[in-house]
Amino acid sequence: MSTPIQWLVVTDLDASLLNESYCWDAALPALQRLQDLGIPLILNSSKTFSEMSELATALGTMTPVVSENGGLVSVHKDSELMDPMHVLVRSGNYLTEVNGLSRDFIIGVAHALREEEGYQFQGFSDWSLEQVSDRTGLSHSMAQRSLSRHATEPIVWEDSSERYNAFTGSLAKAGIRVLRGGRFLHLMGEVDKADGLVCARALYEKKQPKVDWKTIAVGDSANDLAMLEAADIALVIPHADGPRIQPKAPRVVHASRPSTKGWNDAILTLLTELS
Repeated sequence: MSTPIQWLVVTDLDASLLNESYCWDAALPALQRLQDLGIPLILNSSKTFSEMSELATALGTMTPVVSENGGLVSVHKDSELMDPMHVLVRSGNYLTEVNGLSRDFIIGVAHALREEEGYQFQGFSDWSLEQVSDRTGLSHSMAQRSLSRHATEPIVWEDSSERYNAFTGSLAKAGIRVLRGGRFLHLMGEVDKADGLVCARALYEKKQPKVDWKTIAVGDSANDLAMLEAADIALVIPHADGPRIQPKAPRVVHASRPSTKGWNDAILTLLTELS
């Protein structure tokens, strides 16, 4: 008897599942189809757990939530995917594993370099709630959630490319990497969205070891690249000017439209093919 195949969909949020207004209404047909087929949808984003848990609740899902670019993996306590005895962090209905470096350590190193070398950059830790809201387009309540970080620090680089290379080189010596997202550079430890995908898939493999778990990863920007390349199928969401990444995966699929509408169309097409 052949091993049954079960798919997981692991998706980025901004400019992928969510449009510029942080809305997913145009993806409702595909979301409903995933639910009908019993295919778990795993959210994997640079956003904070506080932001993403609210979205997961709105979507009605109890699947793992990967936040801060793989820095945290949170599992709903009722999903029985994570052993609560091995988890140190509990937040509401979720159990969370923290990976990588702490945000306090990252900020300490980055700000020390700024003080010593005069690097020109600003980050979330420099801004008020009002400024974060203005720079992200988030409401005050969502901006407050975005400030609730544990493993990453988003910044805006305002210096030269030459000094950027020196800055990132110094960060690397402290074990801090820089990932370029849609709006910000993300300072973080040696983890990324691919680690989040692998961790989430491992939870399902442990719960159902006799199933061949395969993944569809969806993303649009450079900080999605590792995640897409760790998947069986990489689904690239283009921007208005076309795709901005070219992942190397066993299979690469390009959505025909940007953002939520492209996400919906491409997921429906893949589900028709695979189911």
